[in-house]
Amino acid sequence: MSPICFETLIQDNNIMMAWQDVVNGAYRVVHRLIRAPEWTGGRRLAHEISSSEQAVRNLERILHQGNTGSQQLQMRAMEILAELALDSSSNLAMETKENLMSKQLQIFLNEGTGEDLKVMAGKTLLALLSKTTRTISMVCIMRKYNSIVDQVTEMLDAKNKAIYRTIATEILEIFALHTMDKNHVKNTLLPKVLAEVLTSKKKPPSEAPERQASKGSGDIEENPLQDDEENQRLEHNVRINSSERNEMPVAMLELKEALLSLTSVIFDKLIISAEDFDEVAQKVAPGEGEFVAKLKTIVEENCDATANSLRIVKLCGQIAVTMMRCSQYNTHFKDQKFVETLSKASRITCNLEPCMLFAGTNCGAKKTARPLLSDLVKEAEALVA
Repeated sequence: MSPICFETLIQDNNIMMAWQDVVNGAYRVVHRLIRAPEWTGGRRLAHEISSSEQAVRNLERILHQGNTGSQQLQMRAMEILAELALDSSSNLAMETKENLMSKQLQIFLNEGTGEDLKVMAGKTLLALLSKTTRTISMVCIMRKYNSIVDQVTEMLDAKNKAIYRTIATEILEIFALHTMDKNHVKNTLLPKVLAEVLTSKKKPPSEAPERQASKGSGDIEENPLQDDEENQRLEHNVRINSSERNEMPVAMLELKEALLSLTSVIFDKLIISAEDFDEVAQKVAPGEGEFVAKLKTIVEENCDATANSLRIVKLCGQIAVTMMRCSQYNTHFKDQKFVETLSKASRITCNLEPCMLFAGTNCGAKKTARPLLSDLVKEAEALVA
């Protein structure tokens, strides 16, 4: 397993830049071998590495070095350690697993982290949290639980990149499923999530020149101070919308999906009561039937035969059905013809859904292959009848 087990690996890395490239390449090969499904020696290799104190020590030291020049090596070390932690046959110590998770969180939450390393830290942490929650102790995270949840929640802010916000949302969903303060969910997390998820992203932003043109035809003189405040708000909105337009459309769809999934978990798993959910929804979408109208708009905007759009529509359907079961907004769902819109989406995507079932997409973070959209439509029809 050389040079992985070299006692002088870290010192050599610090002295010779060329040696870093050699180690980076070696780690990349090791990671691919461990993951190779067609090679039966992958698990044996993982067991050998995890049994070597020197190999594990080298991986940990590289991961914790943290200087910019070693980010590629950090990523390779993180990949291998995550694979070892996920392998039940490996001899990786519990302390090593806990230290890995703590470091992943630290890297993901650090604003100065490079994008590639930040994304990898978030995704490998998600893999550990989602697949091994029962076998890997979360004590290392829960010791600082309140501050960590607050920090991850702050990652949902629009100033952050969509991919960071998506990963943060998925981490929060796992926390919500296991242990999360209900007051934090009701007062901080859910309002932030609903405010973002109910915002339409497909309508073109209103531009200031158009507003000026429409305003110029009036005979009533407007308050200059009020006008200035409105201009400032418009400029702020234009800056936000400009930032959103620069995001990859797929990344924004994945963010919407993650936010809807978290919303569904919060409500469906009874993390907060139906009454508390209704209270937050009324604040985020005030007005008679406004929440249902916005949920319907999301369905209408995603009536496309694509995997991302189908998952978004199904999550909207799941949220709606859960609300109907609690006899919430049933009249609004009926008046807004929500079920008809859901049924239309089902017809558009009817050929895609079997393909997703066949592909086995009901795993990992995207557990939305079931229930079928057609089944959701049938249940919704029965509930509003």
